Amino acid sequence: MTVLLPEYRQIELYSKKKSLAIAEDAEAERAEAIRTCATLSDAFGALDAALGDPLDDPDPMAAWRKYQRLDRTSALCKLTAEAYRALRIFRAAVSHETGRVEARNGLIKATATIEQTALSIRITKIGADLLDSFVAYRLRMDEQPHSETYVTAMLCRYWSDISDEIRWYYDEDRVLFQFRDEFCLNRHFRFECDNPRFSVGGDQVRFDLGEIYTDPLRYPIDLYVVVNNQLHIVPVEALSAGKLALDQLPRWQARLPDGLTLPACFRLRFTREVMAQGLPMT
Repeated sequence: MTVLLPEYRQIELYSKKKSLAIAEDAEAERAEAIRTCATLSDAFGALDAALGDPLDDPDPMAAWRKYQRLDRTSALCKLTAEAYRALRIFRAAVSHETGRVEARNGLIKATATIEQTALSIRITKIGADLLDSFVAYRLRMDEQPHSETYVTAMLCRYWSDISDEIRWYYDEDRVLFQFRDEFCLNRHFRFECDNPRFSVGGDQVRFDLGEIYTDPLRYPIDLYVVVNNQLHIVPVEALSAGKLALDQLPRWQARLPDGLTLPACFRLRFTREVMAQGLPMT
């Protein structure tokens, strides 16, 4: 079973900082920081293997040279490269002789000194979890039918939130790159509609969402729609007043062998059985 728990992220509404009284447990915090860095080091290894020619050399400079060679021909590639770059510091902190892991002021700090460059990152625990989740989502993309545009939009939202949780970063290029978040997808949860009402006319696809579901913040819906015998998965964040330009539709075409048939695991995600009113739920 997958456990779905609330995600808690700190937000500061005012510039004047006030601190709550919180019990201190330095040993437990450091142990958690070490576990987290080990997890991110493993995530680096998984991503490194997925990006071809896995590194045999544990030297962080070998990882830096690989980072510089990574494909950057698309936004997806660029996002992946930046995640690889950030994870490299956690690998160095865990495996290099100069590596150190600390917990300080509610942050996880990973450092290492490589060829006179002080690699350093300070990140919140939730930020570290999001970075691990970024890798998991990226590595699963080939198992999912969503288009590259959809995956890129989701990873861009992950990266935006990860960046907010990084309070300090330094390596050979000093700062991590930022990306324009074109669609601002809700990554926390998605509604899926496999029978949307729509019409194609002129140069637009028009969706009839109904008055209740027009707010993408409350109802982040993925619309599963077949046009020209091809399945498309269109997030409502891509619509403007319920409409999508017809020439933009191919960006959301599902990646399926026959263009139509979803993997078997999707059967448990959709149902047509409606609960009969007035009958017991047993």
